[in-house]
Amino acid sequence: MKKMPSFYRVCRFFDRCTREIGIRNFASRNARTSASIFLISSLFLCQATSASETDFPYKKCFENSAEEFGLDSNFLAAVASVESSFNPLAESTSGALGLMQIKWPQTALELGITERSELFEPCTNIQAGAQYLANLSARFNSKLLSLAAYHEGPTKIGRENSIPKQSVIYIEKVLREEFLIQASNELKKKGNCDLLDLQSLTQKTHHPIAKLDVASDWFRQSHIFCSTPKLLDLRNQLPEIMGTADARGELLQLINNALQKKSETKNKAGVLPPALPSS
Repeated sequence: MKKMPSFYRVCRFFDRCTREIGIRNFASRNARTSASIFLISSLFLCQATSASETDFPYKKCFENSAEEFGLDSNFLAAVASVESSFNPLAESTSGALGLMQIKWPQTALELGITERSELFEPCTNIQAGAQYLANLSARFNSKLLSLAAYHEGPTKIGRENSIPKQSVIYIEKVLREEFLIQASNELKKKGNCDLLDLQSLTQKTHHPIAKLDVASDWFRQSHIFCSTPKLLDLRNQLPEIMGTADARGELLQLINNALQKKSETKNKAGVLPPALPSS
């Protein structure tokens, strides 16, 4: 194998170690594939920039299909979020239809869908998408290559045995959505205002935008369980918890809004509200 002259640094995220890998002048197809996988993993880990919904539609259908085909329901929902924004009537210019954007007729027929209208039935479309992803996973034995094949088509990925540049952003979006949906589901199960939970979630990433996304998602779900003293405590600890991730004060504003709402509620009830500290 030729010596690798340049390196791509993969950022530290969750419990993954920082590593360096070569991305050019690979002599073998396997090496090129490995480089593509690490590259896309790093792009997800370093560039997560948006939040998902606190829950997703047709959740039971996702869970049933995921169980049937041995997939994770959060992963399946993340694909649907990126593909169609959970729109069961979505149609693309390339002929992809429904939640999971199954192409008609070629891919649909391979999956046992014989009527175009069936692809607009949410649970049927989700089941077809799950089956397709399971087939791709069995063929490529790689989550990232399977996503690339879902996006670009298995023939192209099988021929090149690597991940095209145009699939990088797609895969990053799916992995980001999967992470945020999973974090959201974990928070909904807890139903409390424990700042230790927030600290634990934010410590899973050092990327400022990803940290802000996770913290904001936690706050939107948990603030209703927070007392006024707890909200004030959170605001006081915000610099320590968030570092520079909330430099623009977005999370701080959410906390101030929640405090103001509680004050207004108490005022309507005839209770003198506590003075809000200045921001």
